[in-house]
Amino acid sequence: MKKKNRPCDPAATDRKLDDIQDLKGRYQFLYSLINEVADPIVVVGTDFRVKFANRAARAFSSQFIWQGDEEPFCHNLIYNSECQCSDLGRPCPLIEVVDTNKSVVVEHDLDLPDGGKCSYEIHASPLLDENGCFLGIVESLRDISERKAYAHILEDGHDELERMVENRTRDLLKSNEVLKKEIVNRHRVEKILRSERDKFQIMLEALGQGVHIVNKDYIIEYQNEVLRKLFGKREGEICYKVFKKRSEPCEVCRMHTAIDSGMVQQSEEQLRDGQTYLQSYAPFTDIDGEKKCLILLSDITEQKAYQAETMRTGQLASIGELAAGVAHEINNPINGIINFSQLLLDDSTNPADSDLLKRIIGEGERVANIVSNLLSFARQGDGGEGGIGEVDVRDVMNDSIALLSHQYKKDGILFSVSGPHLLASVWLDPRQLQQVFVNLLSNSCYALNKKYPDHHLDKRLNVEFAEVDVNNQPYVRISVMDHGCGIPEEILVSVLNPFFSTKEPGEGTGLGLSISDGIIKGFKGGLHIESELGRFTTVMIDLPRFDRVEGGGK
Repeated sequence: MKKKNRPCDPAATDRKLDDIQDLKGRYQFLYSLINEVADPIVVVGTDFRVKFANRAARAFSSQFIWQGDEEPFCHNLIYNSECQCSDLGRPCPLIEVVDTNKSVVVEHDLDLPDGGKCSYEIHASPLLDENGCFLGIVESLRDISERKAYAHILEDGHDELERMVENRTRDLLKSNEVLKKEIVNRHRVEKILRSERDKFQIMLEALGQGVHIVNKDYIIEYQNEVLRKLFGKREGEICYKVFKKRSEPCEVCRMHTAIDSGMVQQSEEQLRDGQTYLQSYAPFTDIDGEKKCLILLSDITEQKAYQAETMRTGQLASIGELAAGVAHEINNPINGIINFSQLLLDDSTNPADSDLLKRIIGEGERVANIVSNLLSFARQGDGGEGGIGEVDVRDVMNDSIALLSHQYKKDGILFSVSGPHLLASVWLDPRQLQQVFVNLLSNSCYALNKKYPDHHLDKRLNVEFAEVDVNNQPYVRISVMDHGCGIPEEILVSVLNPFFSTKEPGEGTGLGLSISDGIIKGFKGGLHIESELGRFTTVMIDLPRFDRVEGGGK
């Protein structure tokens, strides 16, 4: 015979319901927050069972069907397998955390239903209660298949790299879910609230990405530890003042668009640390009724560098093919002009005709030399004749100026080369150095033409060589200075980043200075830029001087 439940005191029931409703409201934000994260997050107990899984984790496996409130084993959820990872030769995050007593990162490969594979990076951190007792681990899974694919393609040098780069985006889920829990008394409610708050704090830190919450007035209300380490504790401050040192909202900000549309928005932005971030804006309504944005910052600097390297490889391949064809088409008629002129010169008895024929031969040889320089510049990195060796930087600069001298003359640009005749030998690939010089000279030409569309006495460019000491080592310094339009101070720190350009759309790729900086660093040198808006820009390149006795830069 079933035991009848005792009737409840109506007043006590009302108090209990009030406590539960209060708990729901206070938990709703935290649980909604972790559910909005695009990466799968799970809490695994010491019995290998999943105690908690956010929405992304529940949707992670297409084979495993989640049944209600069950607590499946972690290998059931991730691999749809009845065997533990350690039994199949895979590293088990729970075991490794127990063995090392610290956070660990492991990689797992998963077989897809279509026969393919994907790779995941699992971040596992120990989960402790308020007394320091070990409860299990917090795991976050991140798909690194694309990153590994990009690295593999770059290592192998495949020409198809530019088609392999894809924008790695994850839309944050926008629906909220209420987690219900009954609490006996208010003391128990407050104790559980403190415990759950600490757990979610650990989960947010385990993401490894910057997370902050901004209200409609652009005030930062929350930062996780990642952002605190980058920018300091800035809750209560204006986001665009903290991250960009601006007096007004950023043009790329999508916060109000996300709030007004109720849809997740994304944008790319470069912050004060010089890194490029993908910003994802997820709108939500806080427990105070205000509409706010959860903003997730993912560092994509490395991905942008891969894109830059890919584009550079494709551009150089195209230039090489074009230059080879142009050189062949030009060299044949030029050689004919030179040879026929030489035959006429040999038979000429008229001094005036002889002088004219010598000038024709000289101009023809100059054209042939320019074509040769262009072909040498376009073939850099092909492993052909030349390669790395002792180089006089003056010769490389003279060849670079020869390529652009016609353009300078056409635009009315006055240029000069100055500096003492010092020992200017370095150890490097002259074709790569020529690429750097041509890029800097072309940038100066653009800046001068932008400031002075017509001829002007100040339309000047100066190349200066000097010998300097860097860390008590002899270096050759090459300075390229123009009196063009200059660069604003607030973006000067960004000009060396891939895809950042001050030129008008369609006039530049934003790769020239980034590639040049990488080439110079490869030569164990340095590239530094000084500029004043409206007055000048100076690019200084320091290269270690080659010492024939000690072997210099070998």
